[in-house]
Amino acid sequence: MCSNTFHSPTKPISRAQRVTESAENIYGELNAKQREFVEFLLGKYIESGVGELDQEKLPDLLQLKYQALPNAVAIFGSTDNILSTFIGFQRHLYDRPAT
Repeated sequence: MCSNTFHSPTKPISRAQRVTESAENIYGELNAKQREFVEFLLGKYIESGVGELDQEKLPDLLQLKYQALPNAVAIFGSTDNILSTFIGFQRHLYDRPAT
């Protein structure tokens, strides 16, 4: 008996291609300030890899983008909104449409 359980017809794609293919779903739910932040994050993801999307990197990324956490909070309204934006877009990044 032959099984295709471990043979996926899906081929790996580049990070840039993954972002391009997911862009409509990622950006569709974001306001302008969230979009600007997510574009920054996706640039880091394309440049350096999935490790940039680790929640532990968030404070460093906020510092890099906004120079200080209070500046980011002033833009987003709360740390919960920052975290929600950071985590929220990532679900679309790895959702692949059924073929």
